[in-house]
Amino acid sequence: MKSGIQAVAILCAVVSMMASPSVFSQESVRNPEPQVSAAGVEYVSGGIGAGSQQAMNDVRKQYNLRLTFARPGSGEYLSDVHVRAEDSHGQSVLDTNSHGPFFFARLPPGTYHITAGFEGKTQDRHITISKGHPKGLNFYFAK
Repeated sequence: MKSGIQAVAILCAVVSMMASPSVFSQESVRNPEPQVSAAGVEYVSGGIGAGSQQAMNDVRKQYNLRLTFARPGSGEYLSDVHVRAEDSHGQSVLDTNSHGPFFFARLPPGTYHITAGFEGKTQDRHITISKGHPKGLNFYFAK
């Protein structure tokens, strides 16, 4: 009988601790800090871990270019992907590395040449950004 009471007491203590956010550290769901390129383009990147993925999802509507980086087949997310964007005049407006599988930027309306590089491989895409019409691109890099 005593062991049954002890088991209930332990279970109650564990449930109580789990309900208290100060006892267990929880993954922080902070929005990513926006960065600004030399050309004045605001961008964010991240998405490693559930909290970071949620934070990126929370801000995605604020950006009109949304890039995702993954492996084909498995869908394994990639980070440290080099991202470069050039405007229609060939001027670089963005040149940085993504800190996670999601990269969002706020580009002025226009046509852009987007280059993503990972493990020595590059992929190029052209995209036209129109006001009020966000665009997404997926880049898949095989091993």
